[in-house]
Amino acid sequence: MTKSIAIIGCGYVGGDAATALRYSGYRVTGTSRSRQGLIGIRDIVDEAFLLDISDEYFPSSFLEHQDALLVSAAPTRNGEGYESLFGKGISNLANALRNRRSSTPLQLIYISSAGIYGDCGGEMVDESTEVDCSHQVNKLLIDSEKMLLNLGRQDVVSCILRLGGIYGPGRDMVSLIKQAAGSQIPKNGDDMQSWTSIVDITRAIKFALENKLRGIYNIVDDTQLTRRQLSNKVCEAEGLPPVLWANTNLPGMRVSNALVSNQKIKDAGFEFSSPKMFVEVAATHF
Repeated sequence: MTKSIAIIGCGYVGGDAATALRYSGYRVTGTSRSRQGLIGIRDIVDEAFLLDISDEYFPSSFLEHQDALLVSAAPTRNGEGYESLFGKGISNLANALRNRRSSTPLQLIYISSAGIYGDCGGEMVDESTEVDCSHQVNKLLIDSEKMLLNLGRQDVVSCILRLGGIYGPGRDMVSLIKQAAGSQIPKNGDDMQSWTSIVDITRAIKFALENKLRGIYNIVDDTQLTRRQLSNKVCEAEGLPPVLWANTNLPGMRVSNALVSNQKIKDAGFEFSSPKMFVEVAATHF
């Protein structure tokens, strides 16, 4: 019997997952908040429709007929975008899931961020580490996780995947660093950063579905470098002047500085295909 999955947010992560899951035999329903986005996803899903979960009365009947739900939506704007999506949208989605009429088991996978560990001085953290609620974005993400983990429905299995900076095709870290060579960047170069390959994100999503994972899992590469270490490797290899990082962060900046453990997902049986983030691969930010 064909399994079905709905994907809220078919961007870089959701779109890649949609393609892979459809190839694996899933019937994929994808959503977009814009008509332009809707056009872009029609070729990778079986059914596509407009959906904005920040609308309190968004149509949720599609949830009744799914075996799984992947939430990989990302804000399109800073500030208000985060508040709209994570403050209102996830709350609306949680209410819709609580009121779901069907009792058919539903596997819920929510894409979150390892950035919520905050500034831990570069020390090791894992899923049991206290998260940082001091920044508003982190607080919104953490509250979203809590809402989806505590739906009060035995028929919904909730799994949170916390990602590092995402790299893969179209996310070219090397080009970004080369463009910044010799420039001053107002971020602390000694902050430890974690990274995740788009290949392993999609594989982790499939792994969570196949194994009905419940709870929180960090999905990050083994190798984690500071901004300065990573940019120096690239610039030295290219014969370019180094990026000139600051030694402190700007006041109010959202800071991520932790060595994030991926041991829990490994203990569950997952094997990373890109365990080490080499400098020639691509990434979203630095």
